[in-house]
Amino acid sequence: LSGFMQNSSVGRVIAQIDQLKDQGSTASMLMKWDRAQQRWLYFDLEWHATRMCVVEQPELALIAIGPDGIASVSTANGDSEEQVDSSLDGPSRRGPIRDLQLIAGVAYAAGMGRQVYRREGVDNWTRQDQGVVLPRGEIQLCGFNSIDGLSEDAIYAVGFNGEIWLRSHSKWQQQDSPTNLVLHKVKVVREDLIFASGQMGTLLRSDGNHWETIEHDAVTDDLWGMEWFQGELYLACDSGLFKLDSKDQLVEVDMQLSPKPTCRHLHANDGVLWSCGPKHVTWTEDGQTWNDVTL
Repeated sequence: LSGFMQNSSVGRVIAQIDQLKDQGSTASMLMKWDRAQQRWLYFDLEWHATRMCVVEQPELALIAIGPDGIASVSTANGDSEEQVDSSLDGPSRRGPIRDLQLIAGVAYAAGMGRQVYRREGVDNWTRQDQGVVLPRGEIQLCGFNSIDGLSEDAIYAVGFNGEIWLRSHSKWQQQDSPTNLVLHKVKVVREDLIFASGQMGTLLRSDGNHWETIEHDAVTDDLWGMEWFQGELYLACDSGLFKLDSKDQLVEVDMQLSPKPTCRHLHANDGVLWSCGPKHVTWTEDGQTWNDVTL
């Protein structure tokens, strides 16, 4: 369902068992891949988790979150559960949480109704969506699918209707978007280089002030995953993995693996690009040699 590369030796994914899902189960598994031992470790959750990240402060912790705002927090001292917002202003009324990202080492969650939360510490999530969240009682299909930033002073969020918002020094402001298609992912590379991807192969780029569409004919599938790795932009959809070349063309990446791996979610860290599809997990250190991780 998603993945996170903790470091070059530890990769993590969220998964579900097909047979149980088909029977109506919402249970999921947090899976840890130990590269040195070439083996998987498992931790079962009784609920549906969709995104994960690892924070290092105030202590090393794996955080996995579900659409209803429940978060599983695993540390060296044990496991616990937190609630992002149990009030009527939270996910129970405004809609599901759709993303969880590390921004400057801090966990941020975002979701429908343009909800945004910051994890201040143990079981302490604070709202960061003043001025952007949809007012209660207002009926409108809107929300954030993805959030990202290099610092907490400049956070981007994208989502439904092609909306793009920038939170600069605690103030949210909507930016002009060249599309009204749903955006699934935003990636901040530098202050002057930001990408967004989404529905029907939509790919956008910004210099920090102006957004433009990168036209291509490589794929019309939804671009779900996006990551910057070794100076190149990688994008993932259900039909494969692509990267943006110097001529602004999307070129399919041949992983030279058989069968061809499924792709959807990407995460890069510590010199490793981690690709997680519905049925496959693969990784590379150089963008050339890909390795399949057997589940």
